[in-house]
Amino acid sequence: MQNTFSTLHIQHLELKLNLGWRSKERSEEQAVFLDMDIYFPHPPKACETDELDDTVCYAKLTDDIHEKISAKHYRLIEHLCADIYALAKKHVPEDARVLVRITKFPRLAGLRKGVSFEYGDKDSSC
Repeated sequence: MQNTFSTLHIQHLELKLNLGWRSKERSEEQAVFLDMDIYFPHPPKACETDELDDTVCYAKLTDDIHEKISAKHYRLIEHLCADIYALAKKHVPEDARVLVRITKFPRLAGLRKGVSFEYGDKDSSC
């Protein structure tokens, strides 16, 4: 197992928050979607022990994200990504790398699949 690595993917987590450049847009909650990849250079010990304490608890991580974003209004997805990244780094081992992607669906003519922004550690591919 010396050459192994692992990745935890959190996919399409719906977040409801006050977000938008204009105050009118921020006045009502809107849904955005979070994708997060956590790259472990070595598989978590839980791969062997089957114990939650030996890995990243994604339930606690997502609960903390929901709690943090509900207490704040954001103007830009870039700032939201950076906040979520900083929070995620507190939940993962020091040598793990994190990539956060937020997708928003603004009302723009012709835009069909939203707008995404990514923020994370360099070389997140391990």
